Amino acid sequence: MNAGNLSPLAVWVLCAAGALAGCSSAPAPEAVVSLPTAPAAPEPRRPTAREAATESFQRGKALALAGEADCARQEFHDAIDSFLAGSRPDDPEDARFAGQLWQSVVFYEALSDPQSAERPPVEDTRDTLMAAENAPSPTAAQFEKARREVTSARVRTSFDIPVVVNDQVLRAVAFYQFRTPQAFAGALKRSGRYLPLMRGILREEGLPEDLVYMAMIESAFKANAHSRARAHGFWQFIDGTAKRYGLRWNRYYDERSDPEKSTRAAARYLKDLYEMFGDWYLAMAAYSAGEGKVLKGLQRLGAQDYWQLSSGTFLRQETRDYVPFVLAAALVAKDPASYGFDVVPDPPLRFEVVRVSRPVDLARVAEAVSAPVFELQLLNSELKTRVTPQGVPNYPVRLPEGSAERFASQLASLPPAPVLRERRLTAKKGDTMAKVAARARVTVEELCNLNDLPRNARLRKGQVLVVPAGPVPKKVSKPAALSASADPRPQGEIRALPTPAAAVTRAEEVPPFTAAAGPAAASPLPVRVGIPAAGFETVPASRPDPAPATHRYTVRSGDTLYRIATRFSVTVEELARFNRIGISSTLRAGQRLFVPHGIGR
Repeated sequence: MNAGNLSPLAVWVLCAAGALAGCSSAPAPEAVVSLPTAPAAPEPRRPTAREAATESFQRGKALALAGEADCARQEFHDAIDSFLAGSRPDDPEDARFAGQLWQSVVFYEALSDPQSAERPPVEDTRDTLMAAENAPSPTAAQFEKARREVTSARVRTSFDIPVVVNDQVLRAVAFYQFRTPQAFAGALKRSGRYLPLMRGILREEGLPEDLVYMAMIESAFKANAHSRARAHGFWQFIDGTAKRYGLRWNRYYDERSDPEKSTRAAARYLKDLYEMFGDWYLAMAAYSAGEGKVLKGLQRLGAQDYWQLSSGTFLRQETRDYVPFVLAAALVAKDPASYGFDVVPDPPLRFEVVRVSRPVDLARVAEAVSAPVFELQLLNSELKTRVTPQGVPNYPVRLPEGSAERFASQLASLPPAPVLRERRLTAKKGDTMAKVAARARVTVEELCNLNDLPRNARLRKGQVLVVPAGPVPKKVSKPAALSASADPRPQGEIRALPTPAAAVTRAEEVPPFTAAAGPAAASPLPVRVGIPAAGFETVPASRPDPAPATHRYTVRSGDTLYRIATRFSVTVEELARFNRIGISSTLRAGQRLFVPHGIGR
């Protein structure tokens, strides 16, 4: 393999620390009496470079999941070293494997990065259906007084994710009904545009389709939803995670605002999280708080599932609410009338694609195909202005279904799009986005789009911002956009919001439904999930349940995992995995461990 193709790996290996002490899995076995040897057996086949690297990687992954960051790093270094030493030059399969190995190592090494431990909390809920930290809960009257009328003839709703209805979920349902009914109704209306597309992508990726309700509570299906923590788009990707899963953004476009690209990235991320935790609720919590935060909580608290983990205060309130809000959104969105919502969803996005070799103005495109500018902007929601990106050959423009041929015939005659020129402006002490926008004579929205910042961003003295040096091709407001066409497309409608008679206060009042049993949906999720691609496939980690078949053991002075494992006829790896500790962990007297199988000797 050409070393130039693996320069990130080579640099990483050269910078790696040497072998670390204390990472062995168990003491060496005692010497035994030698016996007469049998005729020499054929020499076993030596593992290939890929097989050796995979074995080291899998050991490193297990250590990373157990919180042993240093030992995991050593195994990852060994995996890369063994592959570089035995890989074949110019072999395309080895080159592809090298990319998978690098991405996998980066993913699991991030677990020990304190900067990626937890996503910042929601501070502005205008672009999300999550409750802020200090949001008022539904009143006792709303939660306890009203009763929901349930008819026996109601059609049974089905889910492909596990659905639990408990007090936390009921409180989330009441929050949507009586604290934010208008916001939830708006999300229901917008959901019509995106649900078919997003469900189809999740199905293609082999994931439960009802994970789409995570996007609903993350962004309320707003393409440009943006948080102060710089999370953006339908699935609220923060910068680091977006880059890891291949999403790009610049001053012209942001792929996190594209429903197709962002959903594919979210599907890959959720695959990785499910492979890591083997449980959809824990995967959802890790999506909210970060996988490192959830792993630390499981290790520190000894929790066996999401509900145990969220029962204390280790997770912030937003993450403790995350799964209940996803389940509440799924329950209400699949049967809104039963919860007092009367909403006609917007029609689904249907489009064709034409590639353009130069920037075009969506207003001119709209004229060419006799469609509202607003519809063109919905279809091309990753664009930050009305003009397609400069310097991007063969940029795909989405057009209303049935208009691609008409547009292609007029493309050559379209006038040139305005060129966006820029200048730099330095923020002063006390500046806000509104003050800078006024000084630069642009709108706050234009300033936010060019700098990938929310409207309420806190500016630092000396911070450099990009501002237009000339007129900006503006995004068109919805009324103006619709008036640009004599044939406006049909829109959804919010007809009614919940009244107290629609309140749900007991699990028995939730309409009948069927849901996937257990921690994972049996279908359509495949039995094996790759991280992040073929070559590192593992069976999703199981979640041992401390049932009566287990034994609670109190560590004595001088105990080691090896001694305890030998005493109870289990392996060191089983004992460590069951208690979510490293295989080289030092035990202290009085520490309590769960022992699988429960019969000592």
